[in-house]
Order: sequence, then structure tokens, then C-alpha cells
Amino acid sequence: MHPGAGGIETMRLLFIHSKPFSFHVTEDTKYAEPLVDGGDVQGQGSADNALVVFCAAESPDEEAPGRVVATAAFEIEKAFQNVGAKSIVLYPYSHLSNNLCSPHMAIAIMKKLRTALERFDVMNVPFGWYKAFDLHGVGHPVSELSRVIEIEPSDITRAATRGKEHPLAALNQRFREIFLDLGLDEVINPAIVEDTHVYKQYGPEAPLILDRVFYLAGLDRADIGLSKSKEQKLLEIVPDFNRWERLKSLMRDYKEAIIEADDFFEEFAVQLMITGEQAAEIFDKVFPEFKDLKPMPTNKTLRSHMTSNWFPVLGNVGSRLPLPVRLFSVGSRFRREQRQDPTHLFESTSASVVVMDKGLIMDDGKKLTRQILKKLGFEKTKFVKKKVASRYYDPETDTEVFIKYKGQDIEVGNLGFYAPASCARYGIDLPVFNIGFGVERLAMMLSGGDDIRALVYPLLYESVSFDDQELAKLLGPKLAPQDETLRAATSNMGELAAGNSDTTGPARVELFRGDIGGRPGAIAIFNWDEGKPMLSHAALNQVFVHEGNVYGLPLDRSALGDKFQPIYDQGVNSGLRFIDLIVAGFAARAEAHAKAGKKGPLEERWKIAKHPAQVNLGIPDAAYDYIQRLHKTIKVGGPLFFGMCAEWD
Repeated sequence: MHPGAGGIETMRLLFIHSKPFSFHVTEDTKYAEPLVDGGDVQGQGSADNALVVFCAAESPDEEAPGRVVATAAFEIEKAFQNVGAKSIVLYPYSHLSNNLCSPHMAIAIMKKLRTALERFDVMNVPFGWYKAFDLHGVGHPVSELSRVIEIEPSDITRAATRGKEHPLAALNQRFREIFLDLGLDEVINPAIVEDTHVYKQYGPEAPLILDRVFYLAGLDRADIGLSKSKEQKLLEIVPDFNRWERLKSLMRDYKEAIIEADDFFEEFAVQLMITGEQAAEIFDKVFPEFKDLKPMPTNKTLRSHMTSNWFPVLGNVGSRLPLPVRLFSVGSRFRREQRQDPTHLFESTSASVVVMDKGLIMDDGKKLTRQILKKLGFEKTKFVKKKVASRYYDPETDTEVFIKYKGQDIEVGNLGFYAPASCARYGIDLPVFNIGFGVERLAMMLSGGDDIRALVYPLLYESVSFDDQELAKLLGPKLAPQDETLRAATSNMGELAAGNSDTTGPARVELFRGDIGGRPGAIAIFNWDEGKPMLSHAALNQVFVHEGNVYGLPLDRSALGDKFQPIYDQGVNSGLRFIDLIVAGFAARAEAHAKAGKKGPLEERWKIAKHPAQVNLGIPDAAYDYIQRLHKTIKVGGPLFFGMCAEWD
């Protein structure tokens, strides 16, 4: 990718098609990769026909190394195919950038890039060495190319996977899209409605309707006096207090709502020149009346149906909008149901439509209703006229809408024409069609559920569940270093340890040298057994998830019997390896050791692991509760037989 496309510039690459190419190391630096016979990197090498890729990992790469490596590998493969080379040379070359990432992260990124290209013939030039090389550019039109890998900002700043949307919010959005596509204009209706509108719309039925609404109340602002006993109590809290007139004035301002309630505490402390702690104690001990304030009801209600809003809206619109007037609103309604159960909630969502025009008939409304439900995926709709109509509807049109779900007809909406008498009270002299959908019930049907509570409030009414992919993503190191550089270095440390797994003991290999907890030091891995490999086989196990179970298994499936093959075939490899987890945990404890000011080295040994904590595998409480609830198993362990030590200069 070329710079200038609006993304964040990351890794830099320089391609040269060379016939031939050769190199050899001359001198190491403190970040030099170890050269191991037969390993991934060698101290020298040559190729007859190679695409030489000079690479520099930059600071932004640390935020999205996987994305950077995948894009870089794609660019390298494309260039390799274009030039017709026989092999690829990956050559770390820091001189391409003045914004380099940390050396430890650069090594980790180079290792990932080598892995991404391992299906090709690749020569890996070691990181952290001074090198001499012979290069002979071929000279054809694409023999010299440069690339700057770019990552869109969202790829770096967002999480690796998109978050889950709530099914109710998703359906609300779907309704909005459908309504807008049908040419309806969106309206935001107020959720607070005066009860006078219910009387105007329902007439004699209003008291029964109001029985189901939530009335709003507010605390009555008390008229609090200042007696001698109160003055004495206040002086016990603030002995030198003398701003009595200012205190009386504050109390009057509060009573008359000159000071807003949420500002009163701050104003009280500031104007009386006392501390917040003193103000709190005064409210508690001197003026207990504030704790005894009682709610005083108002005539304001939380709307119980969207119709409460449509009448005043349409009455206010009058003739100012051209016909037809086609409006919709998606919002909450509140009903003081006698119970909250699988089919009833105190708060639910209405997707409501009104159409006002001359000559509207019932078939127009039913046609619109079918259109909307068909776009949601419901092909068959049943209309049933209510035997007893609501007073705000024309009694001949008040109709319930049903959809068959799991063998039963489920009401999902109510439609009809507003009653002429109710319309007349708002100055409306045109036919008004209304359809209101219960979004929760439709969302439940679309999701296949049976309990609206579990759909809307799953964390309150439904046990949390995870599929294997989600469960695998929840797993990670239980402990990791706080320092970013040391944390990034643990990846390279794990690779070094794994690369020396067959080194015969007794042996010691340094994995890291640098700052550990604010002090220069080194971390090494060792084995104490004569003639035994550095790591026993379980150290390289990886963590798999299958059907809610967590296993630690070798990457080589041939090492196990048939009963484990479904785990490899159908399960999810979390990408977590025992040795990497253990290294991260030890590095974290070494960091804490140094920060605590403890003297001397830190040494730990592992023999046989029997549970996740021994390999530093962290399983969050939510995941653990899910595994336990379903009686699943966690089998993470095995022989390790190695040690690690940290020493400080």
C-alpha cells in the first residue's frame, strides 16, 4: 500500500530483486537474536535469485501487529510473484525509519512475518546484528520497489472483533430504516405527557387508562427554619461559623428554586466557606428535614402509548405540512402492569406510525402494515377487529394485528383510525390512520425466544452463555508485566524458550536483558536434569476449547489418540501456548519483585502442572461460571520440568 490513502503509516519495506545475494554477520548488539545451528536465522547465507525485502517495524505496528504482518506478507508475496525470484530474503533494516518500535516488539513482528511466509523459500537474516552483504540489482522495471504498510485508524483503535448489538436495538434500527424507505418522516416524541391529554383522547375511559400509567412526582422543597438548637449543633461542627444571614438566604433561595437542587450542596459549601465534609455533616445532623422530604405528585405522566403524543403533534401541525402527513416515532412507553412476566414489561418499545390525508380507508392502513411486516420477514398477517374499541379509535376500525408463532397467534400491533371526536378536540378534521408495533414481541419472535425479559435484560434474567470462539477469546495470561516493553518482550522470550526446547540439560539460556521493574537485569530459562531436554513436551502445549471444555494439547495431533481428534477438527485453538503463558507470569512476578525492592535473584521451577494457574492461564469469572454451570471440564496441565530465574545487575 502506498502512503497518502488516509491510513496510519506503519511498517516500511524496500524490495530489491538481486542476482545473486549474500550476507554474513560481523558484530552483535545487545538486541541480537541468537544464532542456532539449524534454526530459523543463520549468521550467513546466499541465494542465486532472490527478492531481498528490507524491513523496518515502526511504533504504530505495536498496536496491531497481526494486521500489519498480514498486509506486509500480502505485499511481499505479490512482489515476489511479479519479479519471478526463486527465494525471499527477509532483512531487518532499521535505517528505513526514524519512528521505530521497541526492539523486542520488532523481533516479535519479524517472527510473525517469517511464519506468514514459511510456505516460500525464505532466508531469514538475524535481527540485532551488524552485517555485510553483497547485492546485485537486476535492473528491470519492477526490480526496485518500496512500500509503506498502511492501517486504517479503526483497525488500530477498535477491538479485534466487533461488539455484539442488542437484538431490540437492532430491530429498532431496522424499523427506522423500513419507515424511512417507505417515505415516512421521523419524529422524536416527548416521553413525559400531561394527564390532560389522556382525558381529551379517552373521555370517560380516561380514569381507567390513567390507572396503568406512572405519575411523576418531585420532592417538596421544605421551608426549613433556623432555631437556636440548630445553631448550636452547627457550631459544634464549625466552631467559628458566623455567616448566619448568608445561611438563611441560601435556605430561601433553595425553597424558591432559585438554586437548582443538584447545585445546592456545592453552593452551600462555597457560600458558607466550609468544607464539603462539614457541609455533609450539617445536612445530616443539623437539617434532618432534607432526609424526610416526601414526593409530591404532579399531573405529568410517563407516556403509556405513543398516541398520547400524536394527537397534540398532528393538531399543532394543522395545515402547515402538505398532505399526506406521514410520520413515525420509535420510543419507549411505560405501563404500570400488575406484574412483569415473560410477556409484559414495565417499559417497552413502540414503533408507531401515523398517516393523515384525505380519503384514507382501512385497506390503505392494512396494506401499509403488511408492507412493514413483510420487510421484517413475516409473510402472513392476521387482522382481528376488537370487540370493544378503545375510545380514541373509531370503533369500526380498532384492529389487532397477529402473527403465528410456535403454533399460536401472537398480537404484535394495533391499528385503526383515530376517533373523529378525539381528533376534534385538537382541531384535526382529516382522517388519521395509526399503527403501533410492539417491538419486544417481534424481536422475541425473530430470535426464537419465549421470554421478553430474557430478551431485553439477558444479564438479569438469562444465564450468560458463550460459544467456543467467544470462550477462547476470554482466555489469556493470568499475570503479565505492567511495563509495555517488558510485556512486548515476553513474546520473543517464549519463542526463544521454545527454540531451545531440545537443548540438553543441565543448561541455561538467557531470554531477556533489559529493564525489569525499574532495574537492569536479565531473565533466563534453565534445566537441572543431566541429559534431559530443556522443556518437557507439555511446555509447548496449546490451549483449545471444544464444546465448552478447555484442554491443553500438543499442536501435533498425531501425538494423541483418536478420541482427541474432534477437538482438533471442531474445536478452537486459542493461540495460547503454555511456555508463553508461563514466561509472561514469571516476568510479571520478576517485575513485582524488583518494584518491591527485594534483594537477590528470583527463581522458580515447574515440574508437573495440574491446573490452569500453574501455567498462568487466566479464566475470567464469567467464563469459569459458564464452564461450571454446564458441568464442563478444564484439563490443562502436564510435565514441564524446567525453571526460570531473574537476576539484577
